[in-house]
Amino acid sequence: MKHHRPRRTSQGPWTVVLVCAVVTCSAAGVSAVGCEDQRPTLEPTSGEGGTTVTTTSATASVDKGEELFSGLIDDLMGACGDCHDAGGFADTPFLREPRYESITSWPGIITKDPQESLFLTYSIIGGGHSGINLDSDALKDTLLPKILEWLTEESKAIADVPDEQKGKSVDPFAPIMGFNAVYLTDIDKTLEGMAITFNANELTPSSLELTKVEVHTTSKMGIHMVHPLFSVYPKGGDPNPDPADSFSNVDQYVDFGQSAPLGPGTLILTNWVQGGKLQISFEAIETYSSSDPDGGTDGGPTGGCKDLDSFNANAKASFGQCLGCHGGNNGQATAAVDMQGLNGDADVANACAQIRNRVNPGDPPNSQIFITTDPNGNAAHPYKFNQNQGAFNTFQTNVSAWITAEQ
Repeated sequence: MKHHRPRRTSQGPWTVVLVCAVVTCSAAGVSAVGCEDQRPTLEPTSGEGGTTVTTTSATASVDKGEELFSGLIDDLMGACGDCHDAGGFADTPFLREPRYESITSWPGIITKDPQESLFLTYSIIGGGHSGINLDSDALKDTLLPKILEWLTEESKAIADVPDEQKGKSVDPFAPIMGFNAVYLTDIDKTLEGMAITFNANELTPSSLELTKVEVHTTSKMGIHMVHPLFSVYPKGGDPNPDPADSFSNVDQYVDFGQSAPLGPGTLILTNWVQGGKLQISFEAIETYSSSDPDGGTDGGPTGGCKDLDSFNANAKASFGQCLGCHGGNNGQATAAVDMQGLNGDADVANACAQIRNRVNPGDPPNSQIFITTDPNGNAAHPYKFNQNQGAFNTFQTNVSAWITAEQ
């Protein structure tokens, strides 16, 4: 297991104030990096399809991917809208208005390999989908070919990840204007449950603001991250790294069971392109832990919950509905927020400490556990109380009583 390594002592302009964190579940060795400029070189391959609308273009070109989507949306809504529109029967409203923005930013739908899209791995016979499958007799010769053509066009418009960043970067993703959670599992399976979260806001057609940029570890392992680099992937164009290389001096350790800001917690990308994607790469990324995790109220770096009695009285029962994923049945969900301690009250203190990392005692309504599960929100989370706002409001009221007690 990787134990604490002294931070680099060179005093670049951001060395002291920048904080960076990511998580994983095993240890690997990477050397610390000095303050000299070691920005990764980007020599990417262009995407083949689609078009890019940039601020320097004299005229806007037709976006073939969006055009194909416009031609299938009526059929898609007819087959899937009852479940996946806002207020539908499913907890995955990827067809809510604005539909094209919602579906292209929903994790797992637009992929570099179209055959890996959830539409072709999940929404098919035998894929686990409980609704109408795209390869059913009713849709296999009508909607399915249109879906495949559209996914293929969207995939061609995603530039390849440069060879030097493979294995050290997350795949390009379309940011949601609002809350985003970017999991690091694709970098290495040992990072399962680790995530970078942020709120995105498009300031202008060429600038994107990211606020509350945070890194979340798991209950078992922390992370050491060096030089995170955010790049913009214009649709159909080459990736363009952050011109300011804002986190170039970041070299940060974050222990297990903790959450921490990434750098100053904010980033403004002045090279943003509307309809583009983001990618995050790292100069180095490895697992890290200062000690063996023991969690709870007395151990572990989290220090546990301040008011376990309030958690038991007000919040514990409300999280019973979360155990289907966070109670051990879903690896990534459990690693992200481990609630296994609530199973038969096996270790309530540890579960409380885990949940506390996703709440905001100073501003309970803006806690992540509410932002991600709110049926009226646009965060991509697979559970939203069956889109029942009343059920969510009850959950928020009960849990907020405990969150307030944690101040």
